[in-house]
Amino acid sequence: MMGSFHPTRREIILVLTLTVLLGLFLQFDLSLRFTDSTGSDSLFGFKVGFGNRREDDWSDDGRRLRGGSSSGIGAGRIASGGADRWLEDIETGVEYSKTAKIAGMAESKVRWGEEGAPRTLVLAHAPGWTIFDQIYLFNGTWFIVTDNPSSIPLLRLMTSTGNEIWNDEESIKGREPTEQDMRIIFPSEAKRLFGNSASLVSGSTFLVNDPSQFLDHYYHFAAELLVGLWRTYASLDPTITAQGITHLPSPSRMIFPHVAAGKWNDYAKMNSFLSRAIFPSMSYEYQNDFLDRADTARAFVFERVLFADRAAAFRGPEFAKTWRTASEAVTLQASKYWWSPVRKNLLEFVGGGQGLEMDMTEVGLGVGVEVEAEEAEEDVVALEAEAGALAEEKEELLEADRQAKQAHMGKPVITYVSRQDWGRRMLKKAGHDSLVKELKELEKKYDWEINIVSMDKMTRDEQIRLSARTTVMMGVHGNGLTHLLWMNAQNPRSTVIEFFYPGGFAEDYEFTSRALGIKHYGVWDDEVFTAPDTPQVAYPEGFQGNEIPLSGKAVADLIVQRLLVDRPRSLEEPHTSEPTV
Repeated sequence: MMGSFHPTRREIILVLTLTVLLGLFLQFDLSLRFTDSTGSDSLFGFKVGFGNRREDDWSDDGRRLRGGSSSGIGAGRIASGGADRWLEDIETGVEYSKTAKIAGMAESKVRWGEEGAPRTLVLAHAPGWTIFDQIYLFNGTWFIVTDNPSSIPLLRLMTSTGNEIWNDEESIKGREPTEQDMRIIFPSEAKRLFGNSASLVSGSTFLVNDPSQFLDHYYHFAAELLVGLWRTYASLDPTITAQGITHLPSPSRMIFPHVAAGKWNDYAKMNSFLSRAIFPSMSYEYQNDFLDRADTARAFVFERVLFADRAAAFRGPEFAKTWRTASEAVTLQASKYWWSPVRKNLLEFVGGGQGLEMDMTEVGLGVGVEVEAEEAEEDVVALEAEAGALAEEKEELLEADRQAKQAHMGKPVITYVSRQDWGRRMLKKAGHDSLVKELKELEKKYDWEINIVSMDKMTRDEQIRLSARTTVMMGVHGNGLTHLLWMNAQNPRSTVIEFFYPGGFAEDYEFTSRALGIKHYGVWDDEVFTAPDTPQVAYPEGFQGNEIPLSGKAVADLIVQRLLVDRPRSLEEPHTSEPTV
């Protein structure tokens, strides 16, 4: 008969310790996983594989056809093979490239064996805006390596020759991509061209495949290129917060294959100022640098490239509606706070110099900025729904609500961007004077902050700081309104009011406002319009002139309506992560 087992104290402690360690390991282990095409799980919650993902179809216009229950950044990703590059956080859905850090000296080459070169992945795509993982550059040509060419969007919706953009038939044909610009090849062809290795260019690259033709203009650079680049990149992180916190690594470089150094800057150097403020770690390569890479006659594999091409965006359906290239990019799903990281970095930059500090809560980037906005309005909505509510009760509650709104949002800041000293596209003197008079009356009656400014007479820091605090920005159609990019879109009262010559209309600032979630109004003298009832784009005689009429009273009434009467968007319509364009 066997004797009974009596564990010693040491053995009991050892078993308990091992149990606790195993529990901690399992808890930690469940927070991360590797993914593969089959979705098979390992024992401890890891999915171990080779980075392959479901192959989705692309429509004729180049957009991914969404289907099933896929959502977030994992949805619709095109994968054509490749090594296990992705580490995914289960809680957030954010995916990080395994080589998101800068490669070390020992990691300068990517080598492969019989399986062939790592396949190129298309991570996101809309016409003119495409994110590639593991795309190859050889002799000045971009190569997409794939086992399934039909899974790749049409080349003409991703790239072009980079020629200048003119509307004659010869120029349009001259922008169609050729095999010198981009090619789709099988791994066997990659082996024949590149051999068994390529030099690694690690990190994220913003590739601007455009001529300098539009880049040296503040609006086109900031409100088209920068908005499009960041919206596309932000589609990879659905967790971006109101405070501008993102898991996306800062881009390592921006490449201009068709632009000489310095030729992408505007006359005020606002473009380079923004770029170095928002992306301080980013370096720049120009046409000569691109040609130097081609001259090596060696293959480079870029870890991640956001490929922007203005001519390719022209071929998309959204551009045909708005004439804005970024309208294609904003169809990509993203956090509703997608723009916040860009705005946050810029405001910290302009607010931190010369001993100045900007109150980030004041500009909508403080902690908890979205909280507590709606209680008083909800009482009004409930009262309106109540049958037989007394008119005086309703009016009293509405007045209390107006006061609560003003207290909540602080003192509104109203900025009139004047062009009266510009010499082109100006208000009639009577219209300008009536507007100034009405704004002064609002200042006296409501104690609102009124600013009447000429942006070209302010420093870049001053322009951006004022724009960030502005609740209502107004002015004649012109470059100064580009500063609406830095307004607080999280404030439901944020408004842009744009003055046009009667009968004239351009989409520039209406689209940009709508893409960011800011309400936009156009004004023809005393007539006001807003989306969806906007007129057709038109440039009648007088549009560019200095005789633009304006009723200051109509504008003042609109400001009062926006600040004291209109109901916040949060009670009018559900939030959406995908603006309607």
